[in-house]
Amino acid sequence: MSPLAKLRRTALAGVGIASFALVATACSTTPASTSSDGESTTDATVIVAAADPSLSPYNFIGDDGSTWEGINIDLAAALSEELGSTVQFESAGFDTIIPGLASGRYDMALTGMFDTLEREKTVDFVDYLAAKNNFLTKDSYRDIVDMDDLCGVNVGIPGGALEASLLADASTACIDADQPAINVSEFADLDATILALISGRIDVTPNDSAANAYVLASNEDTLKVSGGYLNEGYFAAAFPKDSELTSKVQDAFTAIIEDGTYADILDKWGIADRAIEEATLNGATF
Repeated sequence: MSPLAKLRRTALAGVGIASFALVATACSTTPASTSSDGESTTDATVIVAAADPSLSPYNFIGDDGSTWEGINIDLAAALSEELGSTVQFESAGFDTIIPGLASGRYDMALTGMFDTLEREKTVDFVDYLAAKNNFLTKDSYRDIVDMDDLCGVNVGIPGGALEASLLADASTACIDADQPAINVSEFADLDATILALISGRIDVTPNDSAANAYVLASNEDTLKVSGGYLNEGYFAAAFPKDSELTSKVQDAFTAIIEDGTYADILDKWGIADRAIEEATLNGATF
């Protein structure tokens, strides 16, 4: 069995919450409950959570083509038990998620999203995972140290990724130092970005360490990781501004951190080093 298959099989193993069925199609048709004035409510049986299904291992569609799997799916199952409401995932392109929250289409987002000061102007966050990022390249390519080590390099990222602004700043620094600019290409999602890397259309993709490790599991002989960047921030669940659900989810995260379920889930997915001691509200560091 390949490392990737083993990891997917492990994702379905029990850690106390796997029997809690959190199964949704890639395009859920269950709407968020609304009040008479059209505002999203938080006392519904179903909480609609937006997620990009290409962000393995955080949220992805399993081999059956319909079942959501991943770190966030396991966390959502545990949160659902604390909340007394089912968190149901709805597929969304990453760059459409924050507008969807702002418009009331989704109750929350639980995907691979950084809490940033800029994003906090539009949505609120509950931080639940420490950031850790590195660079994915072909095994034959040189090691990358940091963003400042990418002058003249062909870099690919998913559309809407935070790395776009980091690369823009780094490219400006390259030009100011009389070095060639960074050549940045944006793709539809992470899967498309990885395909571009493997096919040689790009040389480097900067990404979350867990996502890169997941990709490496099925490409051990062809890809590698190196370097690091932006490791002081947090991944977070996002909510429409001033949603009453925000504090409820923060309390639910606190409960699963304290009872050990949170640690079990992170350990199962090999990211125990990403754990935080408490879920914080709008704790952006940049």
